[in-house]
Amino acid sequence: MKAAAALIPLASLGMAPLESRQSLSGGNAYYSECVMGKDYYTVCLGYFMAMVDAPIMNTGKIPEEAAYCPHAGVTYERYRDVFHKYLQANPTRRDVSTHMLFLMAMNEAFPCASSPLFTVDPETREVYISTPKPRAAS
Repeated sequence: MKAAAALIPLASLGMAPLESRQSLSGGNAYYSECVMGKDYYTVCLGYFMAMVDAPIMNTGKIPEEAAYCPHAGVTYERYRDVFHKYLQANPTRRDVSTHMLFLMAMNEAFPCASSPLFTVDPETREVYISTPKPRAAS
């Protein structure tokens, strides 16, 4: 009874029930919901911030071997802009997982001195990550 009583005030605030929607874990779904669509802004923002705050490919790596090396002071907005531009520029890669696409975008925008290179096999759609090695100066 207490749980039901706790829900009554939420209904009176005009909060809608949870809606069924597709998972954002696939690049195409993230692109359609979060780049092109704006209906799920807070869900998209939360999903995106979790990707930024969980740099799995950088854990335990020295800077020369990390997947990406952002400059000091890079904001969530800058990460989002880089990621969304990457998704717009690479429509044929959007069938890859959103998290892997995020890593690929950051790797391209903020490479470390010896970041691995990310490639997508055009036939299998699998992502391959090279062994870290010094990159040519750009």
